[in-house]
Amino acid sequence: MERDWCVLLIGGASGSGKTCVSYPIAKLYGVNLIEADDFQVFLESMSTPEQQPGIHYWETHPDWQQEGVEATVGQLIDVGRAFIPGLEAVIKNHIESDMPVVIEGDFILPELCSLFDSSKVKSVFIYEPSREQILNNFLAREPEYGLQEYRTDVSFRYGNWLAAECLRYGIPVIESRPWDTVIDRINSNFRS
Repeated sequence: MERDWCVLLIGGASGSGKTCVSYPIAKLYGVNLIEADDFQVFLESMSTPEQQPGIHYWETHPDWQQEGVEATVGQLIDVGRAFIPGLEAVIKNHIESDMPVVIEGDFILPELCSLFDSSKVKSVFIYEPSREQILNNFLAREPEYGLQEYRTDVSFRYGNWLAAECLRYGIPVIESRPWDTVIDRINSNFRS
């Protein structure tokens, strides 16, 4: 399929469906896919908590859930902001080498997307407006953990924050359902 971008950024909260969308889109366009969440693992292994306190937060704060949903959402935002310089460099490298790629992940923020004009970099955020659907998505994906109420609350609030930030930056937000049309809706958004 013909594309008018070099880098496609797909953001969204955990459980929203962005990964389920990202792989078929990368395959459709015949490009590689990078999961930005892997950068957290990379950075954790290459730094200390003193060097990157935000990225090591969950490992250095074993009782982080007791701080509450809003604090956890704030921590996700802080990690996303810590990722901006590294992701910006990766995006620029793909533009300069003309190597198309889809980059997806929880830590892609609208703030990062706003750093690029839309001639080479396109951005879209996948949004699930139903808390219950997010809960069911986690249960289907990770049944061994049972109902993940706290994680669902965090993801729901983070998704709402991302959608509001996208509105502020003028970045498209696509609801994940109906599932069978989400890829077409994403693609038609780029053609309009």
